[in-house]
Amino acid sequence: MSDSMESLLLAIDVGTTSIKFVIFNEERVIYTKSARIKTFKEADKATQSPTDILTSIKLNIKEITALYSDIDTISFSTAMHTLIPISHEAEHDTMFLWSDNRAADTILEFKKNSQRTFLFYNKTGTPIHGMSPFAKLLHFKEKSNSWFNNVSVWHDMKSFLMSYFVNEFVTDFSIASATGLFNSMDFKWDEDILSFLQLSDSKLPRLVHPKTIFNISKKASLELSLKPNTKIMIGASDGCLASLASSQQNSTAENLTLGTSGSIRQLSTTRYLGSYMESFCYYLDTDKWVVGGPTNNGGIVLEWLSDLFYDDKAEIFAQLKHLGKAPDLFFFPYMQGERAPIWNEKETGSFKGLNITHGRPEIIQSVLEGIIFNLKYILSLLPVTHDKNPLVLNGGTVQNKEIAQMIASVFNRECHVSNRTEPTQGLFYWWKKGKEIETTLTNVYLPVESEQDYYNEKFGKFVEVLETEIRLEGT
Repeated sequence: MSDSMESLLLAIDVGTTSIKFVIFNEERVIYTKSARIKTFKEADKATQSPTDILTSIKLNIKEITALYSDIDTISFSTAMHTLIPISHEAEHDTMFLWSDNRAADTILEFKKNSQRTFLFYNKTGTPIHGMSPFAKLLHFKEKSNSWFNNVSVWHDMKSFLMSYFVNEFVTDFSIASATGLFNSMDFKWDEDILSFLQLSDSKLPRLVHPKTIFNISKKASLELSLKPNTKIMIGASDGCLASLASSQQNSTAENLTLGTSGSIRQLSTTRYLGSYMESFCYYLDTDKWVVGGPTNNGGIVLEWLSDLFYDDKAEIFAQLKHLGKAPDLFFFPYMQGERAPIWNEKETGSFKGLNITHGRPEIIQSVLEGIIFNLKYILSLLPVTHDKNPLVLNGGTVQNKEIAQMIASVFNRECHVSNRTEPTQGLFYWWKKGKEIETTLTNVYLPVESEQDYYNEKFGKFVEVLETEIRLEGT
């Protein structure tokens, strides 16, 4: 069969820092490209231009269709917790990101009513935190009420793209699951939460299953030189699709992502909520839920330390071969407030036990341990799984061998670093309807036996301080 006759999937992953375009034929990846996304940061604000993102996607698709005329399906993975207000008076062209923290004070006030906090969490599976669209909507309702009421519709990135590609105001259950507005037991926008926000569901997208397939709009097919019968599969959220890809590639239910930020995720067959709201639970598919916890403080903390000690942000990664263990030096990595496990936007980073004998090697070691201990603690709050199964690692930071090795030793688990755990790979799996997919080479890291006592003891002390001193302050 010649290339021109193959059916092709174009999977598009719109993350927070870049857009990835991946073309799959029936077997494998045949084309990849990525484009940067500009983020506007100022004090506690973090926004992007959804129009610029759509323009970039359109330009890239035009380049792609010049090379591959036979795209059969386009599917989307998008970042969670995005919020785009559209009003009749003016096109604001602003998208609020999860990292936009302007709702922090509003949500701390809201959380004083713990009964309502847990009620809303139990309905949605989204922790009550400034990252969520719920928090931002509450903030706007209270602080900019007339503007809030004049917004005609509230998009997320997925519904914004769908309105162009299929000419419908629609989003998927997986993205909706991370808004704090979606009742994930009855798959509807939650009436109590919307009435609390004084928000009509007509201002929110229609909800569909992530595997729902639409026909491309006439306008999009003409503009982008796509076939008029091109199918658009709505897709899911990036975190859920990455979990799906991990489980398919490595038949293991758990993965750890460590990039600028980080997360621990489990694929679960049931909806699971933490008794202290310490974890999220997002819908992926029938009998597939993604349970886990995200941290704000991943590789970015190492970059901060690198800036302090060296002339550039990356030098620290070359120094990780020369570290020094210090049993009594602890670092709590909450440099940017924290989501899991403490859900406190106001928390700060701290050293405990720092003394004059500690030099760079010990400080770097303790910072890296703090980041990894925090992830291990998040995992300890999730439903028990089989420690015998490998843990799948992904994200830019774990490409560093020393870091991947330390994770294996701290978690006392075999760890796999694979290049097949991207959200686009999850979209490919759905497109192939679950047919077996060839696996690729994986780097395997085994725990170092002689380090177990040191890490176990130190992790125990880390948890003790975290639970008695830090978590209590935050509650």
